[in-house]
Amino acid sequence: MGSRCSIILYTDSEPKAAAAAEHAFDTIAAIEDTLTDYRPNSEAMRTAAQPAGQWVAISPVLTDVLDRSRVLYQLSGGAFDPTVGGFTHLWRAAKREQRIPTEEELKRTSASVGFGLLELDAAAQRVRFEKPGIILDFGAIGKGYAADKALGALREHGINTALVDMGGDLAIGDPPPDQPSGWSIRVQPGNSAEWTAPLHNAAIATSGDLERHYEHNGVRYSHILDPRTGMGVTAPRAVTVIASDATTADAAASIVSVLGEPVIPALRAYFPDIIIRIATGEPFEQATSTNP
Repeated sequence: MGSRCSIILYTDSEPKAAAAAEHAFDTIAAIEDTLTDYRPNSEAMRTAAQPAGQWVAISPVLTDVLDRSRVLYQLSGGAFDPTVGGFTHLWRAAKREQRIPTEEELKRTSASVGFGLLELDAAAQRVRFEKPGIILDFGAIGKGYAADKALGALREHGINTALVDMGGDLAIGDPPPDQPSGWSIRVQPGNSAEWTAPLHNAAIATSGDLERHYEHNGVRYSHILDPRTGMGVTAPRAVTVIASDATTADAAASIVSVLGEPVIPALRAYFPDIIIRIATGEPFEQATSTNP
């Protein structure tokens, strides 16, 4: 998934730890094989490449992620959309040529972007696409989902005191023996002072353009795209979300990165326990913050 993954766990048996960690990493690898758009033979890519209008049987993982994505798409008014892959690939090509996509390219690509272009039958675990050329991109939810499933794999081995870090998307279990209040999590927004929070049995994710961005003609474009326009987000903000699971935290952070504060009430109404913090301002400069 283009990110470094680390797992910290506590148990009284080294063989048990090794077996659990191997299971967790294998779980992450399997999810990547299902969701990635960097490999043409992944399940997501193979599924979208099937003839338009044809029902395609899909795995429980792809079904689950698409089902959760459908809710997030509706909740965000289209600011979260896994069919954004056409725009993603367009930007990758443009950056290789040291430019940004043209209006004509964006308009042409927009014809194959939109969750309404697919029909999901979650009960039967199948999907079909209205037209060819749709590319699925789960970059806004995949890492969080993988972190949740990896933590679940550890729990299957009886290991509940653990933390899974998928490139900054954290799924967190019981607190460590020496930190009863929770794991000490340090957040570095990049455009405001870092802060820490003790967390356990929760998840946290931060989205922004600190590490992944593209500058062209003096404009800084985030790697996060607005699926409604195909453009990289230019508003200088870093979003941190604390939620009950990493899938929700990952997706919600992406949604707020695109829409800003106006979407927060809707997210809180749907996810009552969610905590959202926004830091605004240019990278590495003093910034204001909005706390929950």
